[in-house]
Amino acid sequence: MKVVVLGAGIVGVTTAYFLGKDGHDVTVIDREPQSARECSYANGGQLSYSHAEPWSNPAMLKKAITWLGKDDAPLLFRFRADYQMWKWALKYVFNSTAAKAQKHLEIILALDLYSRQMMHQIVADTKIEFDYIQQGIIHTFRNPKNLDAEIEIAKIQADLGAPYEKWTVEECVAREPALAHMAKEMCGGAFFPFDESGDVCAFAQNLIAYCQENYGTKILYETIIENMIVNKGSISSIRTNKGEITADAYVVSIGSYSSLLLRKVGIDVPIYPLKGYSISVPVEDEGKTPRLSITNQCERLVYSRLGNVLRVAGTAEMAGYDDSVNAVRVNMLKKAVNDHFPGCGDVEKATEWACLRPSTPDGPPIIGKTKYDNLYLNTGQGSLGWTQCAGSGRIAADIIEGREPEMDISGLIIDRYRC
Repeated sequence: MKVVVLGAGIVGVTTAYFLGKDGHDVTVIDREPQSARECSYANGGQLSYSHAEPWSNPAMLKKAITWLGKDDAPLLFRFRADYQMWKWALKYVFNSTAAKAQKHLEIILALDLYSRQMMHQIVADTKIEFDYIQQGIIHTFRNPKNLDAEIEIAKIQADLGAPYEKWTVEECVAREPALAHMAKEMCGGAFFPFDESGDVCAFAQNLIAYCQENYGTKILYETIIENMIVNKGSISSIRTNKGEITADAYVVSIGSYSSLLLRKVGIDVPIYPLKGYSISVPVEDEGKTPRLSITNQCERLVYSRLGNVLRVAGTAEMAGYDDSVNAVRVNMLKKAVNDHFPGCGDVEKATEWACLRPSTPDGPPIIGKTKYDNLYLNTGQGSLGWTQCAGSGRIAADIIEGREPEMDISGLIIDRYRC
């Protein structure tokens, strides 16, 4: 079967990989000159399989209200006259109950753990390089109440298959000596041994090259998707700036722009961008730079070692489709590096990045069929695109192939919003 995948980000590329592995004739379309040049380019690097708590939960909603108007808040809403933004925000509030948060945590964790399994399969089969570290992730805390709250969530996740360890400050520093400078302000930490880290951009670009070489996958870069042409309940072609492209099946994996394209053919998906930021600091002192990936839960920042670079990422900003870099928020990241890992590298030499994370109001992505018999979705992974890409890609390929996915996908399909 001939399949066109719209989008060469990490989710589109892993979808193309599994489709190619299944023997399909795959073409990938992307407006950029390379794969993984937008949201997948410079994320936090974490494969955080144990990070399943959705942003839509009562505690985060309460904090988000107190953060309104604060330019340096971890979660910032810049409300404007945008109907889609307000509709998404109302759905976010609706989903921020304890019961719904618990349900969505279970769905997200199931996908995360399945993705871990599929990622290990991809790495074993392809042997591609991407600064892969399989040594867990440490979550650090200043406030004992916040640490206790994290442990309560970790206990729930442990019952569902994601182990954890509660560590003292001394145990955190013993495992990651670069935390010594932070020790005086820490109260302890939580360690998640299943978690990993790696360079998402290197992975995506090396994987698509593997697909081209081994499966004959075709890539159409610098090709702008303008519309999908509908004919008798199916998509007959994709209209681009370089002409029309036809296939037997089509998969939409263009991140935050998925909702804009899909609305043109009468499909309303509640995906809206939440802008995230990162900096990549060249490492100058190995001894002062963390080797393990770290999540600072107080500031909601993540640190990952990617070769000779320390990647620092975090914050979420609802600002429409504006992907410009906000100096205030980037300076937050630079200050955090200087405060917590002084001397590891010169933050003024860091490259700066902002991206639009395709976020759903409840947390889980949207994967599966649509009202058109040959149009499929694999989008809305939000800040967990890197974490969930392998599982999401396998599920999408299974659905297109007509196989029953290995995990329950009822919490991932678009029909969950039709109630």
